[in-house]
Amino acid sequence: MRRVFLLRAYGDFAIAVQALAATDVIVASLHLKPLYDALMSRGCISPRSIDFVDFGIQGSQLNLFTNKTFFSIDTFRQLSKIRKYISANPGTSDFVEQSARLGLLNFFTGHSFKAIFETGEPVYAAYGLQAQGLVRNGDKVLILPDARLPKRVIPSSILARMDGQVARFGSDYASFEQLIDLIQAADYVVTSDSLPLHLAYLCRKPHFILYPEGGKQDFFTPDALTSGSFSTFSQFTHV
Repeated sequence: MRRVFLLRAYGDFAIAVQALAATDVIVASLHLKPLYDALMSRGCISPRSIDFVDFGIQGSQLNLFTNKTFFSIDTFRQLSKIRKYISANPGTSDFVEQSARLGLLNFFTGHSFKAIFETGEPVYAAYGLQAQGLVRNGDKVLILPDARLPKRVIPSSILARMDGQVARFGSDYASFEQLIDLIQAADYVVTSDSLPLHLAYLCRKPHFILYPEGGKQDFFTPDALTSGSFSTFSQFTHV
């Protein structure tokens, strides 16, 4: 039996929570609980026993995994809290999601975490998640252009060429529940490479991914990869 620490962004959590085995013990950062609660309230996932712990993560993920906040004092506070949790709750087979900065995580926590998959490996395949055969059935198109990383936000020049409901965070939805409601009500979802993409897969909604030139496909869903439902910004023609 392994114990898995979920310390990364919301999209990573949306993938992991549906993929981890029932025998896995899950320890998740408290900042992920609102997303879990939303997924539960909308019937997207089955109940899981998850120990949500306040590791001091205020942003989207553990500071150690970012470049912008890597050297902040909060980074060391977060790592100290993880170390204290492990000391109080020892485990011999502890995992994190991917291998990025795994050596630093182990050094600062004094622990021996392992990675479920190597960074750069196709994430859905690494978890054993497969294409669901999603087929578009209807004309209600939902366009979700926002992303955590600015370079992944779908440009307005592309949005102007698309027919559908454009929904933006802060004006059209302000919570995970509202975002899930929008996705569940749609027939087809056009999204950037961000959390809404993974919610579309989880909610079994056919989808199309738009991403920047040079962007990686590590987190693309099996359905998008199987059907070729993705395009870079510059190559986009139509949905």
